[in-house]
Amino acid sequence: MKTRTWLLRAFAVAVAVVLGACGGGGGGGGGFPIAGLPGATTVTLNGTVTFDSVPNATGTLNYSAIAIKPVRGAVVEVVNGASAVVATASTDASGAYSVSVPSNTTVVVRVKAQMLQTGSGASWDVTVRDNTQSDAIYAMETPAFPTGVVATLTRDVHAPSGWDGASYASTRVGGPFALLDTIYTTQAKVLSVAPGTAFPLLRVFWSVNNVPASGNLALGQIGTTFFTNRSTGRAIYVLGKENVDTDEYDAPVVAHEWGHYYQSAFSRDDSPGGSHSLSELLDRRLAFSEGWGNAWSGIALGRSNYTDSTGPGQAQGGNLNLAAGAPSNPGWFREASIHSILWNLNNQVGFKPIHDTLTATSFKNGVAVTSIHPFTAAFNSAAPGSVGALNALLAGQSINAASNDPFGVQETNGSTVVGLQSFALPMYKAATVGGATSACVTNQAGAGNKLGSYVYLRFTAPAGNHPITVTGPPAADPDFVVYAGRQIAEADGLGASETATVSLPGGEAVLVLNDFNNSSSNTCFTVTIN
Repeated sequence: MKTRTWLLRAFAVAVAVVLGACGGGGGGGGGFPIAGLPGATTVTLNGTVTFDSVPNATGTLNYSAIAIKPVRGAVVEVVNGASAVVATASTDASGAYSVSVPSNTTVVVRVKAQMLQTGSGASWDVTVRDNTQSDAIYAMETPAFPTGVVATLTRDVHAPSGWDGASYASTRVGGPFALLDTIYTTQAKVLSVAPGTAFPLLRVFWSVNNVPASGNLALGQIGTTFFTNRSTGRAIYVLGKENVDTDEYDAPVVAHEWGHYYQSAFSRDDSPGGSHSLSELLDRRLAFSEGWGNAWSGIALGRSNYTDSTGPGQAQGGNLNLAAGAPSNPGWFREASIHSILWNLNNQVGFKPIHDTLTATSFKNGVAVTSIHPFTAAFNSAAPGSVGALNALLAGQSINAASNDPFGVQETNGSTVVGLQSFALPMYKAATVGGATSACVTNQAGAGNKLGSYVYLRFTAPAGNHPITVTGPPAADPDFVVYAGRQIAEADGLGASETATVSLPGGEAVLVLNDFNNSSSNTCFTVTIN
């Protein structure tokens, strides 16, 4: 097969921002008739689509080890001179495509940063878009070429990284396809245990202008790489600013955020979000959510470490051992404890029991908020033969392994921080319906979303509308959320008192209370539920 270098092109189309393409072509001649094909009206057009993959094995991008990998599952369109799509296909697991196109027609091959499969079985629609260019879908195209009258014609398409040895000197065509490849891998892991999965629509937003500064998303001011589920749908925003922070080749970072997509689509995530680090003692919901995201990156990608590059030349970064738990003060409030439990559990029993647990009704719709304790209770029902493996991992991180204790009633680890235990335990406090309950929070572990920042009240009430009032000291600003098998109400007004009338389904419910001002080491509120 002849090899031909294709020029990078910028070609605006209605649904795509065309990055450009380069690759090889040839095979079957240059459009001349061949014997045995008089009057042929179609040509078989095939090829292979690839991209430059920049590895990050230890925390920094290694441009000297760039590998050419197949673009898997991507939408391929063949477009004629009138901008009409004359054939479509998707690349296979080897990046190959094959379509039948009209003979004697000038066409281009367009590869979109999109994976699309419809139907009643497994399905998905994933696009990589430029949030700084009206959310257009990325794509790359070949130069126009004639199909001629031949049996077969080959056009390969390659997405280069744009790296010239010192910087990104040309268009970073490979970036969107690297992101698509990570999503392909994460989906494949789920499909390996649940082959009929219908994945909700996902849009991934990446731009070379996406920076770690908060502001206008359309200007690239995204703050960090993150997942969100807003009224516009589920989305992952990805950093891309060279010499500052780029994540398109940091597959663990992208897979981590896809783990939050998984929680949103198939499981449950009550995390309050916000900043966090491995050294901090976290709120139980945040610790479980972020620990899951870390563990999932390793589970999906088949690796034991989590890496994230940053800085000039993408030559700085971090390298996290997913098998290792918290080095000190382990527990249900530590992100590292959670990711080590879940990663090692997958390593020992496989992903299916974990998937069955996270998608179980008892976990998704249980009264207890998402944390390692309701996970443990649901796992013991979903995978009774693997209970011993989980129990040993829990014990290794100083977490109680009671078999049916979603509320952590038997938990005795409130951290080793003197004075914090009384805020951490019991994990849920009983609240009186028709009377007043005192509930206290603390800022000893830090601001906002740390251990002790929230107090959890458990109560039982009949179905109907129930006024709830929380009153605190003048410097405080109480906010609360009510759960009854997922969140059902939230009150986050201003001032030292908060009131809301909550429609309860009847039965047990949980009220989670915090001080938005995080005002002191011991802030107490009076909670009245009528």
